[in-house]
Amino acid sequence: MIDDDVKAGRSTDPAEFLNRAVYHFLVARDLGQKFTSEEVDGLIAEGLNELDAGEGIDGEEAFRQLRAYTASRRQAGQ
Repeated sequence: MIDDDVKAGRSTDPAEFLNRAVYHFLVARDLGQKFTSEEVDGLIAEGLNELDAGEGIDGEEAFRQLRAYTASRRQAGQ
């Protein structure tokens, strides 16, 4: 999976892929979402399929939206 992601140009190297995967896992965990390894594999495969189909947004935009979402969740919890 990692090699395919790098070959497709979605990650520059395996380390970048793993860093992004861990980051997304931690964000999901912090938002209270718990996933089995099978669910994580399924979600990753779904996301990769969407990217291959040309669906998706720029990485910087995705992170901007994610930061805004987590900030709003934190504010709502205060």
